[in-house]
Amino acid sequence: MKLNEYIKRNNYTQAAFIVEIERETGHKLPQGTLAKYILSQRIPRKKELNIIYKTTKGLVTPNDFYLE
Repeated sequence: MKLNEYIKRNNYTQAAFIVEIERETGHKLPQGTLAKYILSQRIPRKKELNIIYKTTKGLVTPNDFYLE
């Protein structure tokens, strides 16, 4: 599942998803960076891929950023 789809299905705002990431992993992700991930303008690094994977309970996988 794409990150933008996950955020829409779970009724998250970008700010709320950032709070969820911090709560789940202790990592603070900048809003501008998250926006680029959502719009497929940027692919997360390995660390961020793992953080997103963990926060979404495996619903958004690293492959979801590479496969169209």
